[in-house]
Amino acid sequence: MDDIELGVISQKLWDIVNDHVGPADSTELLATSGMMLKVALELYTVVLSDKEIEHLLEHVVMKALPKNREKMTEKMGERTLH
Repeated sequence: MDDIELGVISQKLWDIVNDHVGPADSTELLATSGMMLKVALELYTVVLSDKEIEHLLEHVVMKALPKNREKMTEKMGERTLH
């Protein structure tokens, strides 16, 4: 899968999330994010061992958090979540 295909999938996921996350309730954001994490972890279990998943979360995901926070802050724009 190339970067263009991944970009298309990312945009489709963003469109779905954007329809379900409002500016006033962080519960919607948490529920939607939790469901996406659940699906991602389920998909990882098909091709990765538990140790590989742990490594991915500890070393790749953790390092990406600051950059992802900045990106999502920009993407979410003027929304104020409570």
